[in-house]
Amino acid sequence: MSNGGILLTGGSGQRMRGQVEDKILYTLNGKPVFQYSVEVFCESGLFNEMVIVHRDKNQRRALETILSKVDFPDMPRISWVIGGNERMDSVHHGFNAFQEYPEFVFIHDCARPAISIKLLNELFFDARKHGASCAAHRIVDTIKRATGEAPFSLEEVSRNGLWGMETPQVFRFSEINEAYKLAMSQGIHITDDASAFGLTGKKISLLENAKPNPKLTTPADIDWLAFLLGREN
Repeated sequence: MSNGGILLTGGSGQRMRGQVEDKILYTLNGKPVFQYSVEVFCESGLFNEMVIVHRDKNQRRALETILSKVDFPDMPRISWVIGGNERMDSVHHGFNAFQEYPEFVFIHDCARPAISIKLLNELFFDARKHGASCAAHRIVDTIKRATGEAPFSLEEVSRNGLWGMETPQVFRFSEINEAYKLAMSQGIHITDDASAFGLTGKKISLLENAKPNPKLTTPADIDWLAFLLGREN
């Protein structure tokens, strides 16, 4: 059974408010953010090939320097491809960059560095059982929908059945590839792989992640992620 990984590194980082030039290359606890994800993927031994979707030539050179420090037995084959204007374009470019199409593909945003080998294994087991599996967490906050202009009228939204989606997300390659083609042919803009998969009418298993897996999105996330990553070491 062959597995492929798509590591997305080309996010714009606009919400970092200029405090970080490239959040994927930003150093947390002595390591670039990218290195945490690529080490977990390589060390897991699950992958035959990994496609790194990067922003431009300068970023690729920096990522290659980081990757040169990662050395595990049975390293997967590494392929590179430049991303597109939108996340969905970048994922689709990643699909087309595989030298050999895998049976299962793991799609991961490297701005989430707090992943683990245990999580990858659990997702793989779950995906083999159900066909598709996504890391996610239950929404526990009280949710309100604001209408009009401030001061707002607030409408309560039930938390029942609400999940916050994370990555990695794992699918049979043939199915998620067809799902993306369907989204593009219909001009549907998506920001999440599970959303594309849902267009096919197929069901998805949600794997409740036991540990925090936040995304580095704003400067406020830096200290929280540094704490989480330091706690694991």
